[in-house]
Amino acid sequence: MKAGLFIATAALYAVACVLYLFRLTRGSEKAPGAPGTVFVAALGAHLAFLLLESPTPGDLPIADISQILSVSSFGIGIAFLHASYRFDVTILGAYVAPLSHMLFLAAGLGSSYAPVSPRVESAMLSLHIVANILGLVAFALAFVAGVAYMVQEGLLRRRQLTGAFQRLPSLGVLDTIGLRSVLTGFPLLTFGMVTGTFWLVRSGGSQFYVSQALGLIAWAIFAAVITLRVAAGWQGRKAAVGTMIGFLFTLLVLVGYAVRGSGGGA
Repeated sequence: MKAGLFIATAALYAVACVLYLFRLTRGSEKAPGAPGTVFVAALGAHLAFLLLESPTPGDLPIADISQILSVSSFGIGIAFLHASYRFDVTILGAYVAPLSHMLFLAAGLGSSYAPVSPRVESAMLSLHIVANILGLVAFALAFVAGVAYMVQEGLLRRRQLTGAFQRLPSLGVLDTIGLRSVLTGFPLLTFGMVTGTFWLVRSGGSQFYVSQALGLIAWAIFAAVITLRVAAGWQGRKAAVGTMIGFLFTLLVLVGYAVRGSGGGA
């Protein structure tokens, strides 16, 4: 049953990707709500899949990197729905749906990932994982806004003021989403790093991994983006590029944990 639900969820995400991209590039007015409907259906199927993954009813399935990727994928979709309601940016699904789909498919490789730790029951470690997932979700939304900002700005510079330009949100709205998302994600990432450090010390761990270094780099990049936004008036293109780079480093952290879990030592 779980395998069938995984395939159905992946298929719905794939259809949503196609419909969102078609709407962005072609702008068809036929069934304008179809992409969003399919995406919500994908989230519904994904939720059912997560419930099957849960060790006990009511618990988050965060026992290994596969489950963390899956929960992150679902969280990004929920955050996008909230942003769509708050800012009327449903067209950003053309960027969100592929990202959620990619993470969900990556989670499907879970058989090759080892558990995060047999001590995952630790409240401190659970806080660390949940905070980092929420931070990743916020940064993913900022990343999507940054990508859309770069696309929109490029269209504006080339004076291609029809088609996708008319369907994408304004530069101001995209910059606002990026800023608010980073301001949400940064304290969550900070909290996740602090709780992770406390847990590592309490559990007697002393080895330093590449994934931890990548996490510190991501934290430093987002700290710099926020500081430069406040102190130097950074906005628009510079902020978008910094945010995108920071998010890519957060993804590299997950890659590092996945490699370490499969025996690669990262």
